[in-house]
Amino acid sequence: MNLIYDDTTIYIILFSVALLASAIDAIAGGGGLLVVPTMLLLGMNPLTALGTNKLQSCFGTATSSINYYKNDLLKEKNIKLLILLSFFGSVIGTLLVSQLSNELLNNIIPILLISAAIFIIFNKNTQKVPNNLFSILFIPFILFIGFYDGFFGPGTGTFFVITFLIFKKRNLMEATAATKLLNFSSNFASFLVFSYKGYIIWQLGLIMAVAQILGAYLGSKLAITNGEKFVRPIIVFISIILSIRILLS
Repeated sequence: MNLIYDDTTIYIILFSVALLASAIDAIAGGGGLLVVPTMLLLGMNPLTALGTNKLQSCFGTATSSINYYKNDLLKEKNIKLLILLSFFGSVIGTLLVSQLSNELLNNIIPILLISAAIFIIFNKNTQKVPNNLFSILFIPFILFIGFYDGFFGPGTGTFFVITFLIFKKRNLMEATAATKLLNFSSNFASFLVFSYKGYIIWQLGLIMAVAQILGAYLGSKLAITNGEKFVRPIIVFISIILSIRILLS
């Protein structure tokens, strides 16, 4: 672990990876697919990698959330409830992460992600429904995705987007805007637990946080400027890559 503190090259590598991951995450989710494996390759133990990743991710999702909010894309009137569900789900998931096997999730998640990609490709229905007409399954899904983010992580943003598309009939831009706020909530909850347990390298996480802010700002600006036609293929691509990555692992 001394390498993390002493070798400037390590900081440069992780700063660059965090910058790219944050830009991708601001548009389609899946940034953790780049950051966490890179940390593991550099010799960080899994729990410390997850904890440090949550620290720096908080800054990226917060930046994206602010950008989408300023551009009037956050339409959910029940967003406070959803934030709480995501938060508490993530706390539970993080508390369990070192105790439960994720073998079942590894088998199921690729199927879900490929299904999500197919859904986005063929879904052209952006008709809105009133915010107070919650699907019976919508709230449990938000809670479960929050749990998933605390327990496992990769693809959380993509799953949130899919949930809004299916259950709330949001268009991709509105779904992405709401997703960033919920993703911040689940990241922050997980960060608090990892911090309490001592699984964070602070100086590294804060340096990466600077990259997260820059990447999230650029990524969300690109998404807002170019709209749904730009976001749709990227989410499909991320869904497929996530599936392949999990299957290979």
